[in-house]
Amino acid sequence: MKFSVCLDMMFQYTDFYDRFAECKKSGIETVEFWKWSNKDLSRVEMLLRENDLSFSIFNIDSRNEKLSYDLSRGILNAGRVEEFISALRESIPIYHRLGATGMIVLIGEKNDLPYTVQMQNITRCLLAAKPIVEAEGVTLLLEPLNDIDRKNYFLPRAKEVLELIRVADSKRIKLLFDLYHEQMMGEDPLPTLKNNIDVIGHFHVADVPGRHEPGTGKVDYQRLLTAVRDSRYDGYVGLEYRATRPDGETLQWMKE
Repeated sequence: MKFSVCLDMMFQYTDFYDRFAECKKSGIETVEFWKWSNKDLSRVEMLLRENDLSFSIFNIDSRNEKLSYDLSRGILNAGRVEEFISALRESIPIYHRLGATGMIVLIGEKNDLPYTVQMQNITRCLLAAKPIVEAEGVTLLLEPLNDIDRKNYFLPRAKEVLELIRVADSKRIKLLFDLYHEQMMGEDPLPTLKNNIDVIGHFHVADVPGRHEPGTGKVDYQRLLTAVRDSRYDGYVGLEYRATRPDGETLQWMKE
């Protein structure tokens, strides 16, 4: 099983650029982060090389500050196809530059449009992106977020997002299955995991409640990650939690 550390969430007791070395010291050899537009990418490349680290995923983003903010909330269900494609084209060179394995795409927050129209808008965005990501060898990762932490998030459960992914019908459009968000919605992730492993492109883990490291809450990660290990999945399990003690000391659950 391959693990990846989200540097925006973990090792927060040190400067962002020092977290690469902290990750390496912890024994994990792959990192991820959220936005790329607020990072010194040349420095990121240097730190990846110096610490012999691989890179996994980041968020679709833009140097346009307003669009960057909107993408961090999600614009698909609003039907902002042209801006989505513009941000995609802007992010693709970064994807290749870092050797990424996926690009996170958020759906968006509820708006006044009918549910069916919002679903159609998402599909339009995905179908517009499909030939681009297939030609460029880029994988999009649609992420459901629970609507407790992210108030009014449209499609907070994996089930409906998976329906859209199936409609898009591309090996380059997959699900980012955050087991924390799914548990926050009161769902058992195991059936979804087992039945949809072919379209899951990345996992995130954190325990419930508190979004701390596995073992601090009620999520049975031994059960869930055993199922991941025994499946055909060959991607990363991303660590995206708020550690209750120094992050490197919270990794025993991985060995267990």
